[in-house]
Amino acid sequence: MKLQKRFRLLVMAIACTAGQVHAGVIEFTDKAEWEAAGGAFTTIDFTGFPEFTLITDQYQDLGVTFTDGNDVTRFMPFAFPNDSWGLKGNGEIHLSFATPQSWIGLDFPGFLRIFLFSNDKLVFFSSIFAPPGGIGGFGGLVSNELFDSAILTDPGDDLVFIDDLHFGVPAPGALWVFALAGIWKRSRRRVRD
Repeated sequence: MKLQKRFRLLVMAIACTAGQVHAGVIEFTDKAEWEAAGGAFTTIDFTGFPEFTLITDQYQDLGVTFTDGNDVTRFMPFAFPNDSWGLKGNGEIHLSFATPQSWIGLDFPGFLRIFLFSNDKLVFFSSIFAPPGGIGGFGGLVSNELFDSAILTDPGDDLVFIDDLHFGVPAPGALWVFALAGIWKRSRRRVRD
């Protein structure tokens, strides 16, 4: 009985700290928790280009293309604390992945909402991520449904800023997060009934 109670508390703690669960997607505001939920991932930090470089296919070899044609590099140490470099999008930032992905994470200032698509069909949109103090935020998603494109927006205005972009396909064992979240939700329903 004690072991079962401990397992239930562990599941509830993981589910509460991991983020919200919606239609097969878990939201994260803690980068370390997002990293722990999966395997290897690719990071783009937008360094290595002069300021105001239009970013389109420069990261194609890493598996992502920026398709809206309005995204430029910016050197803004106050907004991009990771390395002073980031990306500014006018209106939205559109990402197209060479292979389907199951997780995405962004370091950002301001506000952020992430829309995920599969074959041009919207499969999920996130809550609005907003860091305390407006700088140094993180918003991440892990999805059990693969997506091949994403749109990033700032619901507060027409400018989107991202410090670093992270994306990948979690290792098969990483989907334990979904299993634990499902167990926690079923457990809560039984208690209420």
